[in-house]
Amino acid sequence: MDAIRLAPTGSVFPQLPCCRCGDNSRYWDRLGGKTYCPNCTEALAVGDGESIAERTDRRRCAVCHHLGTLRYLTFPLNSRRPVEMDLCGEHLRALLSRRLGPHAYGQLRRQLTGLELAVSRIFLLHEAFYDDHGHALQPAVEWY
Repeated sequence: MDAIRLAPTGSVFPQLPCCRCGDNSRYWDRLGGKTYCPNCTEALAVGDGESIAERTDRRRCAVCHHLGTLRYLTFPLNSRRPVEMDLCGEHLRALLSRRLGPHAYGQLRRQLTGLELAVSRIFLLHEAFYDDHGHALQPAVEWY
């Protein structure tokens, strides 16, 4: 199975409220099967929210091929059919905090292109957060 794939049609339940704040106004991203609104996702990224503790799947990371991932499901711009990505802890934290390295960004861009999706349609990968070479422009947290 591919580490990045379009979710099967009808495999995702309709709008579910955020597991942290209860907001159910849109289709939100999902981490390990739980729904997170953008505000709660941002809180995770900057370290203000309670950390995620979920069992990992025996799948390989879309970036580094590490065994042991969490499924990240996101809805591309203007789509009700989500994309699923299997990401290890390191790359999931980097994606959420908008601080992927150029290689990781390139790996995700290449695989999304294979699905005929531009990275600009994925919120956490669009051009406000990364330049054309995959350098992070607005990391949520600077790591020292």
